[in-house]
Amino acid sequence: MSQNVKVRPPGPKARRIIEGFHKISSPIYTLYPVVVKGFEGSKLIDVDGNTYIDMDGGRGLRSIPLTLNVLPAEAVQMIQPVEGFLLEVEYELLNTLRPIMGADYKFHLTPSGLEAFMSTLSSMLEISKSNSILFFHGRMEDTYSVDLKPMVVHRLPYPYCFRCPFKLEKTECNYACVDRFKEILDELSGAISLVVFKPVDLLRCIAPSETVWRRIVKASDEAGIPVLCDEVEASPGRSGKVFCFQNLEVKPSLICLGNGLASGLPIGLTAVEEDLAIWKPKLLKTSTLSCMAALKTVEKVREGAFLSKIHGLGRSLRKRLEELSLQYGLPGDVRGLGLMVGFEMVRDLKSKNPADTEAKFLSKYCFRRGLIVGFEKPSTIRLTPPLTIEEETVEEALHIIENGIRELKQTLT
Repeated sequence: MSQNVKVRPPGPKARRIIEGFHKISSPIYTLYPVVVKGFEGSKLIDVDGNTYIDMDGGRGLRSIPLTLNVLPAEAVQMIQPVEGFLLEVEYELLNTLRPIMGADYKFHLTPSGLEAFMSTLSSMLEISKSNSILFFHGRMEDTYSVDLKPMVVHRLPYPYCFRCPFKLEKTECNYACVDRFKEILDELSGAISLVVFKPVDLLRCIAPSETVWRRIVKASDEAGIPVLCDEVEASPGRSGKVFCFQNLEVKPSLICLGNGLASGLPIGLTAVEEDLAIWKPKLLKTSTLSCMAALKTVEKVREGAFLSKIHGLGRSLRKRLEELSLQYGLPGDVRGLGLMVGFEMVRDLKSKNPADTEAKFLSKYCFRRGLIVGFEKPSTIRLTPPLTIEEETVEEALHIIENGIRELKQTLT
């Protein structure tokens, strides 16, 4: 065990609370048997006094650590929900975002990213003659109902080069996913009211080629179809730019943001081009506390030096994981963008069969030694720490990961 792990987890206090949860709660899922008591920067402390390096960061939503010390004094007095009225801090937040995202966007705030996303879909159907939407991710089923109006969803496979849905190698594909998209546009010939894409699949840290998204947006623009960039799962700054779409050098018609905007506190936001902002008036439903947290988050991640640090740390993190993969003969795909880094472990690069047992072993090894990593089934290790993490803490985490890989190899031989 690490010197920061004083009691083998789960400790006696954690076990008692977990057992209590099972008695009073419906079935729950937890990644690790941890009962969190507090946070210190990029680390978390459990009820038994163990300290863990948090390289998951609440699935990447904990952008920066928030404490009462960094929030204005009035934040404590303004935690009551407000509905049907306007808040001064809402106005301040939107005016802060406008020069970053673009002066020709208008904004709508909601209590969560999911509500922002669903509200945007229903609003676009409200002003469109069509009820068909084309998705580049699997958030929706083939058919769905929004505000009792039927919505037809056409789904395209996500541009996941390591497991190409068209069974092609990256060197020979010639952007087959873009060609398929154009074919569908031609087949449906004007029946599509919206194209939706996620610039990054944060949970699996898949960052498709920027060229793919540029071509998708260009083809949509040429067909006169609005494009929604779904950044609900991604927090500002994590990609090395304030917002993910800025890496693509494109201007989506609409953008949705989620809880990462407020470093994990509940909030949602839609940015929409002015000519599309013609739907029926809707209430703003945010809290003062979430808006204040969003202001602090944006204030931090818009700093050029801070973004450069994120870019550099992410690049070195991917490089070190690639080196460890080669050094210890663990095949897989190291990928990501900025401080969202994934290592998908496989049996071999020819079959690409998931090495789920090995990935679970590594994640559990890290946990017992005071390091929390994300784990996405079947076999992806996710590293999405708070953006304020220091380089020496990343090095400490990599040291634990390397020891875990070394022990894993010894176990396999």
